[in-house]
Amino acid sequence: MLHSTLAASIPNPMPEPDIAQVIRWRDSSYSADLYIAAVSWLDLFTYLDQTPATEAELREHFQIKERPTRTMIRLFESWGLLDNVDGKLLASAPARRYLSRNSSENISSYIAVMKYKSSVREIYDVLRLDTPDTWHVERGGATNFDELMQTDDFADLNTRGMEERGRIFAPDLARLLDCTHDTAVLDVAGGSGVYSAHLLNRYPNLSAMILERPPVDQLATRCLAERKLMAPKARVIAGDMFVDPFPQTASLHLYSHVLHNWGPEKVRLLLDKSYRSLLPGGRVAVYSCHPDDRGGPAPVAEAEYSVLLTTSYEGCCYSFEDMRSLMEGAGFQHVDYRKSICNRSLITARKIASSSS
Repeated sequence: MLHSTLAASIPNPMPEPDIAQVIRWRDSSYSADLYIAAVSWLDLFTYLDQTPATEAELREHFQIKERPTRTMIRLFESWGLLDNVDGKLLASAPARRYLSRNSSENISSYIAVMKYKSSVREIYDVLRLDTPDTWHVERGGATNFDELMQTDDFADLNTRGMEERGRIFAPDLARLLDCTHDTAVLDVAGGSGVYSAHLLNRYPNLSAMILERPPVDQLATRCLAERKLMAPKARVIAGDMFVDPFPQTASLHLYSHVLHNWGPEKVRLLLDKSYRSLLPGGRVAVYSCHPDDRGGPAPVAEAEYSVLLTTSYEGCCYSFEDMRSLMEGAGFQHVDYRKSICNRSLITARKIASSSS
């Protein structure tokens, strides 16, 4: 009551942020650091003011790696700092005016004052080496996400975080993903099982298997019990998705906020495993942030999120065309793309019924 009274007394209160903005503040946290690194360590916009370049020429000139370079280009195109003309990248008019040292109005030194900030230097190292080294935890000494997820404290924190995120996205996934004719879903690296839980609540004929490594498998078991989802309706399978075989009883494989953590080779491995183990006519569903850049630059929020993934993990926000190529390379057909909430999207593809398992 006090909060309502105080709010009512504030003249012209600012609009309240919606959930998409609240998520974006977290997902965009590395974008400014990449911007500072590009201006200061690379002097990117001075170079592109003088020398329009292809992506390959850019990598060769600055000696930077393909994955982070693609992420950087996508971000700056979405911000309006880069133009792409027939495959050549150019500094846009604002970038030439304010970020090229050829301009009397440039503020490059002002931006470069921040170049020695640890997170800026870290992302510059990612550009040069493509070796994410974000995760520094005092106890245990783990410095990458995969190692940390095998420690109890971080696995618990991350699983709770993904559960909270899933409470936002899972209802919309269940709306978009029609499981009327599915019998069983394999939720690969499904965390707490929150996405499966919403699918099960919407589709009573569906059962779910959540594949997770220890110690997350125990956390998933506890979360499912709290939801009163027990075997045979839902069960947890302890295993490593990269190593252990997938069960061959599912008509649907779900990867929700999973594939974007990994590089293309590991994504191919997982999609190949799904194709081989899915029932004939089954589907794979990938729910994540997939920039649909077929008609121009990626949306800003999606490009910013890709910077976080590139800096902290092995992957990135794979575009729709990236995922189509990866899925079709594994043998899937009928690739479909549907927009979801908060810059997420669902991509599905089908294993043709005549294929052998």
